[in-house]
Amino acid sequence: MKKFLFFLFFVLAGTLPAHAGYFDNFKGVSAADIKPFAWDLGSLLGSGTANTARSLGFSGFDIGAHSGIMLKPSKDNKVLDDNKAIGIGLVQLEIGMPYRIDGFIRGNEYEGVAVAGGGLRYGLWNVSDETFKVNAAIVGMGNMVSAKSFYAVHWNATLIMSMNLPVVSPYISAGVDETYLVAQSVEDNTLEGKSVRTTMPRYAAGLRAKFGLGYISGEAAYTHGEMVIGAGAGVRF
Repeated sequence: MKKFLFFLFFVLAGTLPAHAGYFDNFKGVSAADIKPFAWDLGSLLGSGTANTARSLGFSGFDIGAHSGIMLKPSKDNKVLDDNKAIGIGLVQLEIGMPYRIDGFIRGNEYEGVAVAGGGLRYGLWNVSDETFKVNAAIVGMGNMVSAKSFYAVHWNATLIMSMNLPVVSPYISAGVDETYLVAQSVEDNTLEGKSVRTTMPRYAAGLRAKFGLGYISGEAAYTHGEMVIGAGAGVRF
């Protein structure tokens, strides 16, 4: 258990945005760069959100770290360095409620980039813990992002299905990320208040491994022609 708690602390530390200072480059954005930047931002916020469709159950609790990482920005995103990874990580707290509903809140702040959000997860049928049985859930979530040169609102809807296995459980998901982004305090005065809205589908497959009350997870997601790696670790009971 001590080793797992050390690993969880390591992952929590890793939830700080990868190369967070790169977001400062948005102050030099051009009109053509805003939408590709919003695509990538929404993809990072939507990835790694859920790693099981099994509802917590009334009074259940989950605390974990969840992150999305792109190995490099999409080719049209000229705001970020195209040779380096970028990521966003969040601490997420979940609580189980009646009728197979889980509520959660999430957030993080690092180097002038603040993210706060939350949502609900609803189990589509009665929970089963029997081996090889499949659970399914829908997730609805919203996030707000505040930075020096932009702010954004992100909405996400996802269908997730997971299979019960003794140690490692696979899961798949399909969802939609919508991102509304507004430029502010940028170098080009004509872009002050310039806004874009993007909507992109996202498909993911991953595995979650359980260790007593602890778990770790990893997934690969495909969206707007790019791959996003999702990861998570936490304690669930």
